[in-house]
Amino acid sequence: MRLSYGKFFCVCLAGLCLAGCSEEEKTAAAAPRQARIMVVTPHKLATVAEGAGRVQSRYVSEVGFEVGGRVISRDVDVGATVKKGQKLAELSAVDYRNKVTAAEADLSAAKATLVQVVAQEERFRILLGKGFTTRSQYDEVLRSLQSAQAAVQAAGANLRIVENQLGYTQLLAPDDGIVTATGADPGQVVAAGQMVVQMSRNDAREAVFAVAGEDIAGAKLGMAVNVSIQGRPDIAVTGAIREISPEADSTTGTYQVKVALASPPPEMRLGAVVVGRVESEGGQEVTTLPPTALLQSGDEPQVWVIGGDGKVQRRNVQLLQFDTDSVVVSHGLTAGEKVVTAGVNSLADGELVNAETEVE
Repeated sequence: MRLSYGKFFCVCLAGLCLAGCSEEEKTAAAAPRQARIMVVTPHKLATVAEGAGRVQSRYVSEVGFEVGGRVISRDVDVGATVKKGQKLAELSAVDYRNKVTAAEADLSAAKATLVQVVAQEERFRILLGKGFTTRSQYDEVLRSLQSAQAAVQAAGANLRIVENQLGYTQLLAPDDGIVTATGADPGQVVAAGQMVVQMSRNDAREAVFAVAGEDIAGAKLGMAVNVSIQGRPDIAVTGAIREISPEADSTTGTYQVKVALASPPPEMRLGAVVVGRVESEGGQEVTTLPPTALLQSGDEPQVWVIGGDGKVQRRNVQLLQFDTDSVVVSHGLTAGEKVVTAGVNSLADGELVNAETEVE
């Protein structure tokens, strides 16, 4: 069947239009896709640890009487601020005054005996010189003199002891501080050394933390710690680790870490709850990427890496940390490589892309 000239022209025109559309589609398909990328910049892995603790005094003294007896007064309560030498409590001193009186009498008797023996020794010494007594008799008197002298020394020492014991019936503050606990009330009989008042010095404060076993390996003496009031991060001071417990607590399994606070603010009172924060860099080099850079396919974590020809290629990576804000890649990327960080699930292997934005 022969076509007329008009029909033949229409068929040719349609074929040219279809050919033109095919060429336009090929041109559009070959155009590179815009992609947001990030240049791989390895950095040292930063370790951050936080924990809550309490402010305590570095020096806590459990103060007690050096002698036993019945408490007749306690002049301070918990929370009281005391000065060095201030009276904290007092024992009944009746028996100790009687002991002093007895010791004074013993000393007086010993001194009187010594006076008699001294005179006797002098007489026998004169008689011995004139030949009216024997050497053995004089030696016996001399021994009596030496015994009397020793008795005076012993009586004097005993008097000083009981006088000190009388003075110990008043409990005095050894330093300036704050009373944090009491262990006896008036009327109670206490033994020597028993805690009556617990004092904490206010001039040397430290923060005490309970650190888990998996984190204690990173703690080092002298390490800087940022300590802030709980809920008030603007009230903070930098301290240094002073002590790390060598053994874990038998109940909690945690290790006690004490952080010395240099010139803490007034808000960090004894007993205040504080938060400690430590940031340290390890030796491992890692790369931090946004979570949107990870592909949502495959059994292993993958990212798109742009090659030198501008085409993307899948790359398996190893993740060290993952959260909603960032992912930390430990292996699989090299410094200077470009990683696609947006629209990763719409790309295909070997697809040509054009970097739209580089994130430093």
